[in-house]
Formats: sequence, C-alpha cells, structure tokens
Amino acid sequence: MAEHILHILGTAQPESTGMASIVRSLAQGLDPGRYRIHALFLAGDGPLVNLLERAGVPARVLNWKQGIRNPLGAWKFLRFLRSQRFSIVHIHFGGRAVVHLVRGVTKAKIIRHLHGRILEGRSLSPVSFSGRGVDAVVAVSESVARCVVDAKARTIYAGLPVPSETPSRQPVGPEIVIGTAGRLVELKGIEYLLSAVAALRHDFPNLRLEIAGAGPLREKLESFASQAGLGDRVKFLGWIDDIQAVLSRWDIFALPSLEEGFPIAALDAMAAGLPVVATKVGGVPELIEDGTTGWLVPPRDIESLASRLRVLVSDRELRVRMGAAGYARIRDHFSTAHMIENFERLYEELLSSREMRVVQLANENK
Repeated sequence: MAEHILHILGTAQPESTGMASIVRSLAQGLDPGRYRIHALFLAGDGPLVNLLERAGVPARVLNWKQGIRNPLGAWKFLRFLRSQRFSIVHIHFGGRAVVHLVRGVTKAKIIRHLHGRILEGRSLSPVSFSGRGVDAVVAVSESVARCVVDAKARTIYAGLPVPSETPSRQPVGPEIVIGTAGRLVELKGIEYLLSAVAALRHDFPNLRLEIAGAGPLREKLESFASQAGLGDRVKFLGWIDDIQAVLSRWDIFALPSLEEGFPIAALDAMAAGLPVVATKVGGVPELIEDGTTGWLVPPRDIESLASRLRVLVSDRELRVRMGAAGYARIRDHFSTAHMIENFERLYEELLSSREMRVVQLANENK
C-alpha cells in the first residue's frame, strides 16, 4: 500500500518555485506504488498549482495566514489534515502552529525542510532555527544546516535532470547575453548586476542582459536600467515557466544575490553548460567552484562583479570550458537521481521507526 506524503509550502506564486520544483521531482521520481505525493499551499493561489498538477501532484491552496491568530484558517488546516491519512508531513513553510497542529491530529512523521538562513523582509543576518517538535530536519545546504541550534540537520541538495551530454554552446548571433533569473526583490541584488553591466557597455557594444523573473521591484529596476544608460540592452522577461527556453540563448549566468540558501537558478544554468558569476553568500560556494565552474565575488561589489563578467565576455573559450565544468559538477553531484535517493532514504528511515514503534507498543500491551 502506498504511503501518502504531504508537502506543505508557502505561496503558490513564483517565490516558492524552488520548493515546488523539489516536490515535482519527487513526485516524478519516487516509486508511485510506494509513495503518493500531495501538496498544500498555505497562501496565495498562483501558477505553481498548475506546475504540480501537471506532474500528477494533487495540489490545493488553503489561504491560511497569521498562523494561530487566524482560527478559521487553522480550522481549515485541521479539516484538511483529517481528510487523508498522511504517513509523513514534509513542511517547507510554516512555523510552530503548523507543527503543533500536525502533531495534534495526525500520527504522521514530521520533516522540517529549511530553505534559507534568514527571515526575509526582516534582516539579511542569519537566524537560528529550532528542530523541536519534528522527527527530522532537512537543510538545502551545509550553510543553512549550521543555523539549526538544537537538532542535527541533514543536508540534502536540490537536484536537476541532467542531459546525457554536455550541452552545446554554439553562438546564436553576434550578441553576448548575460542572463539572470530570480524574484525581483531587494534580496536578489539585481541593481548591482545592472550597474556592473552598465560599466561594461562602452567596451562591449554587443553585450546584452536578460532578466527572467517577476516581483514588486520591476518598475523600479526598469527605471534604474534606463538611468544607467542601458536602454534596449536589457530585457525584463517576466516570470518564465520553462527556464530552459532562455538558458539556451544565454552565454553567461549572473547571480548577484545578497543571500541564498541554495541557488536553484544557478543549478539550472550550470546544468545547461553556462559559466556562473555569483556572490559568495550562504550556500552558493557549496555549488560553484571558484575559478573552475565560474567566479565568486563579494555581495554588493559592483567592481568585482563587472571585472569577472569582463573576463568571460572577452573569452569565449573560457566560457565554454567553465560551462562544461559546471555541467559535469551538476551531473556528478547535483542530479535529480541523487536528490531522490537521499529523500527516499530519509522517508524509509522515518517509516521504519514508525513501524518499530507500533511493534513496541503492541508488545507492551500484551
């Protein structure tokens, strides 16, 4: 009989794309005879519902905000938990109220999955996380795992389906395109990339920048780009359902973030054979090998970012070599198969401990 696994996520809007991608990969890669994957978004209907449903994942939006201070939302959450017998509840988003309610009305094993080191919107300084009340803590990187203060967190890196061969990076035209992908919010540091590209525009008239992503800062960033003299050299593409469609026409990937738990966008870029220039923050150095698969620069350092981009823009052979090294790194260490194997091992450990507990209780009651 299949075990039902519930994944609890935040909003169904693009900011939860990384979490939803992990859930989709698990649904597509785990044995369907052994596991049935479900998804519950706590707030904000959006495109990620369709993304998961196309992968065969039953997905629902609850619209429960403010935790226990919203008793109607809590009641809806409890009713949903009782509607299905879940063996494991895998929490990607939610605080103590979510854990308490899951523990109170189900016998499910609980996983807390940490995707970042900060509480976005409050500070860029890493905070401490507790593992109390759950059966396992998973972190997206070693950097995030070190923020857990009272439990041993297990690091499981996100993975991607990897092409069987290094993607061909043949020039598609005279332009050299730098690309980036992410939410248009302060945390992603897009203005620093715009400034770096502006510093290169006179020396490289064929240089272009494309920005894939949506968010509240779009209008401000478009104005910033215009004032920086980039004009038609930059394109804001909006949210892209299939990032592969744009990666194929990019030559370099830039990640100017001020903080990253683990950079899924850079993972995609490396799998596509792109060299990456990224900021040395959070879990980024665990993915990118400085000087081999790309370059690491300090956050907010426009001069260093522009300098590394200049080297790659000037040297196609280096771009190809670093891109091939990046692809090999994803293939060998960050594939979907690696990720699924690690989660399957965790799920089986939790289910086995549940069965051992049932046997122990039965023996005690004899």
